[in-house]
Amino acid sequence: MRDLWQNTLKHIDDCEGPSVLDGVREIYRECRLEQEDNRLTLVVPNGFVSRLVSGRHQESILKACRTLLDRDNLDFSIRVSEEKKAKKSRESGRKAGLPMKEISPKVPEPEWDNHLITRYLFENYVVGESNRFAHAAAYQVSENPGKSYNPFYIYGGVGLGKTHLVNAVGNAIFRKSPEKKILYLTTESFLNEMVNAIKFNKMSEFRERYRSIEVLIVDDIQFLSNKERTQEEFFHTFNSLFESGRQIILTSDCAPNEIMTLEERLRSRFSSGLIADIQIPDFETKVAILTEKMKQEGINLSEDVIYFLATSIKSNIRELEGAMIRLGAYQTLMGKPVTIEVTRRLLSNIIQNTSMPLHTELIVNEVSTFYKVSPKEIRSKKRNRSISLARQVAIYLLRDLTQMSFPEIGREMGGRDHSTAIYAFRTVDENRDSDAILSRDIEILRRKLLQSL
Repeated sequence: MRDLWQNTLKHIDDCEGPSVLDGVREIYRECRLEQEDNRLTLVVPNGFVSRLVSGRHQESILKACRTLLDRDNLDFSIRVSEEKKAKKSRESGRKAGLPMKEISPKVPEPEWDNHLITRYLFENYVVGESNRFAHAAAYQVSENPGKSYNPFYIYGGVGLGKTHLVNAVGNAIFRKSPEKKILYLTTESFLNEMVNAIKFNKMSEFRERYRSIEVLIVDDIQFLSNKERTQEEFFHTFNSLFESGRQIILTSDCAPNEIMTLEERLRSRFSSGLIADIQIPDFETKVAILTEKMKQEGINLSEDVIYFLATSIKSNIRELEGAMIRLGAYQTLMGKPVTIEVTRRLLSNIIQNTSMPLHTELIVNEVSTFYKVSPKEIRSKKRNRSISLARQVAIYLLRDLTQMSFPEIGREMGGRDHSTAIYAFRTVDENRDSDAILSRDIEILRRKLLQSL
């Protein structure tokens, strides 16, 4: 069943995007699928991979296998390889452990196949300034589906948590009202179902299925662009559900008026409810996300590494999670601690480095010359106004122009705590908009420092 497993991974890449399996492909190569009648068993090398699959990719794997094998009633379980356990036993001098129990989904399977991703819940969704409004609105929708904010449209860049949030809505509604017909799917899946319905002359069944849904959640609605027949069908489905008071939830990478070649009547429908955007998370939110994900995955990275990741990976939460998984896998499989140096080496493909990174001393010396204080004073405990300002600006530029984490910056600035470095950075960042002189000073210093590269 090695071919089925490889085809399954390829199917996930093709249908859900390669970023879903980023950081785990090498680990998953050691797995294999076993099939007996309608039962699929994924044999994994160790407990870490078992937790990884059940916590992140079980639904994707099962969905891909159902498609590839053309079977809807497949059962799925995970088992740790006896060979791997025996080998580990010999190496450690211990007896092999008992076989793992089958992994069950967190939420029971409904009679109606809602395709919700059961691991995405409000309980494990990290809220920050970048997504607070969208989260509050989503929670309100889950409390009063069809009554509050209909349609509900969420947009934002790739990997910022849109899919998590809309599935959290669906799962919350299902837990309270398991009898409700809820459906989560991507726009591509809607298109494929419609094409098959046309091909096999089953459009009436297709329409009946979609217009009986009570909560419809459609991901990546921007892919309706340029698909006139699909837009026509979706328009009538939308109208039927909306007029019946059914909840419609949509996600996109842009606002409705920015979707190219979208019919005006659809653009108008999408804009008629509540539109909420999700921004790139700030540093503190990224740290909170990493902390929550590590708890879920059973990964333990040092504070320095967490802050380094939150500082270095600036835009994509999915990429941030993938980096965390890769580091966790290294720590588990290699049995070695993950340091900043190891992190830089393992993630060199996603952490963008300048060809000649600015050195700490260069930044501190430039700031000290500009503000007419000594480097020693900047690193000292003195708190008079001129020295404090120079210190805060130095910390701001260290964060802005280097790959250093806040703990590293704190140590470089006289052995200060990372929270002090964070406070200094945020103070300068927030004051730049209202203080024209401070903003001008920083731009002068940035230009000088970047010219020195």
